[in-house]
Amino acid sequence: MGINLILISTIAVVSFLGFSNLNLFSKLLFKPYAITRNKEWYRFISSAWLHADYMHLFVNLFVLYSFGNYLEYYLKLYYEDRYTVFYLYLFLGSVIISHIPSYIKHKTNYNYQAVGASGGVSGILFAYIIINPLSMLELYLFIPIPAIVFGVLYIWYSYYMSKNRNDNIGHEAHIYGAFGGIILITILKPDVWVSFLNQLLRI
Repeated sequence: MGINLILISTIAVVSFLGFSNLNLFSKLLFKPYAITRNKEWYRFISSAWLHADYMHLFVNLFVLYSFGNYLEYYLKLYYEDRYTVFYLYLFLGSVIISHIPSYIKHKTNYNYQAVGASGGVSGILFAYIIINPLSMLELYLFIPIPAIVFGVLYIWYSYYMSKNRNDNIGHEAHIYGAFGGIILITILKPDVWVSFLNQLLRI
C-alpha cells in the first residue's frame, strides 16, 4: 500500500472515531487559543485527521485519492525510496501553512476552532496542477476543464467565499494550502516551472 492510501485510511479511521468521541475530537482539532495557552503545537497537524461531517470527509478523501496517487507516482520516479518523506513533506507542510494565518488572527480567540485536511489536500492538488497544468479534469456533469483553469477558478471562488462568508467552510485554508503546495513543490523541484512553462507555450 502506497503512502497516499495509508494517509487516506488513517484520516478516514480517525475522522470516524472523532464523529462519536467528543473528547478525541476536542483534543485533536485546530484551536489557536489552546495552542497559544498550552503550547499544543501538534494541533497544526492533528486537525487534518478530523472532519466536520461525512460529506466533508468524503470530498477531501476523494480529491486526495484522485490527485495524490499521481503525485506519489511522480515523486517515486524522481526520488525512489525517499518519495514517502517528500510526499508527507508536501501534504503536512501544506496543512501547517494553511493554518498559519488563522493562528495569527485567532490565537487569543477562545471560540475559534477548525478541522479538516483541506489545506493539505489543496496543497497536493496545486502541486499536481503545477506539474500537469494542461491535464483535463472532469468536474460536475463530467465537463472537462484544463487543470490550470480549474486552479484559477478554485482560488477565485475560495477568495470570493472568504469575503462573503455564509457557511462554516475554511475557505482561507483552501487558498493558503494551495499556495503552500506551490511553494513546497517549487522548493523540492525548482525545475518543475520549466516544464510548466513549456507545456503552456505549446498551446
